[in-house]
Formats: sequence, structure tokens, C-alpha cells
Amino acid sequence: MLFLIGTNDSNVKNGLLSGKKCPNCESFDTLHFSIFRKYVYITLIPLFPVGKTVNIHCNQCDHYFDYEELSEDIQEKLRNEKLQSSVWMFSGSIIIALYLIYSLNNYWQEKDETSLLINTPLKGDVYNLKFSNGYYSTLKIDKITKDSVYTTHNDYDAYLPYEADDLDKAENYSDRKVNYSRKGLLELYKNDEIIKIRRSRQLENQDQNYKIPL
Repeated sequence: MLFLIGTNDSNVKNGLLSGKKCPNCESFDTLHFSIFRKYVYITLIPLFPVGKTVNIHCNQCDHYFDYEELSEDIQEKLRNEKLQSSVWMFSGSIIIALYLIYSLNNYWQEKDETSLLINTPLKGDVYNLKFSNGYYSTLKIDKITKDSVYTTHNDYDAYLPYEADDLDKAENYSDRKVNYSRKGLLELYKNDEIIKIRRSRQLENQDQNYKIPL
């Protein structure tokens, strides 16, 4: 996805500087002003304001002035102009903040759930793995005994953590069989090599009978 970052202006107020004299033609009540707020945006979504500019125009002599060209009393009057709320200019920042809060909340919920599920493995559990080479994948539990866990590893790897979920398809598990001790699985979790565990709600209600293989 392409993100475009830049700045833009928005006209927030227009008005007449009543009782003020034009520095050019010296006419009274002919100076009109427009105030613009400058804001930063990302892909046209406003992030936050970064300042304002003022345009002044005399209707009598049709002359345009920069803010710095005006007398101190006119500048003071413009500084004291009350502007409408520009909360919408923070909309992008608000969206980003809400997304971060949502993501962090989900992360800690998954972390808490994973810490519980790792101690009670069930047949059918799917583990999201992080390898030392930086890739991600999954494994599926096929069978559990008193001391061992029998699994099938996914045939494919992913570059990013969330992409591992998309790899969890039946046809992606073939013959990469790996056996772990229960203690070994706990060690993988403690070393952050198991980052997520997904369990079907139906599996949670099944009674598991662990048998020692002959």
C-alpha cells in the first residue's frame, strides 16, 4: 500500500477588519482577511495541524498584504480572532492511537491465552512459530501422550507474523513430522519461538486420554 505524506491548508475563518486603515490606500473598513490552518496528512487523512497563515486583501485598492506588513495593532487583532475547533485535523492521529491501543490489547490477550494453552496441549491445536532465521510458520498437534507431543510442521514459511495464520490450511501439512517432549514445548515458548496458539472451541470441551505408547 502506498502512503502519501504532505501538508495542506484549510480555510478556517474569513472576516473584515473593522475600524482598521489600509496601509496602502488608507481607506477604512476595506481590509478583509482569510485565515488558513496548515496540517500534515497521510494519504489525504489529516494527522495534526502545524501552524496557520493569514491573507489580507483591501477591496478598495485591490492590494494583498502579508501578515508581517501589517501594523502591530492589526496583527494583534488577528491573533485574537477566535477560530473554530479543528479537531478533525487530528483525525488521522486519533485513528492511529486507537489502532495501537486495539493492537496492544489484542497482543496481551493472545499472550495471556497462549501462556495458558501451552500448559494444556490438545490434539488439533495450531502453534504459530518464529524461527531463528526470522521466518514464521505453524505446526499442528496430531497426538499427545503423557510425556510427548506429536506434530506436523507446515510446509511453508512466511515473512511476517500475521501471515502465518494464512498458512494454516490442511493441504499445507504433509510429512514434516516432529516429536517434542512437553518440557521441550515449554522451552520453545519461553524462548519466544512459540508466539501464538489457536484452539477450536470444540476441542476445549473434549476429554483427552493420554496413553503411553508401547
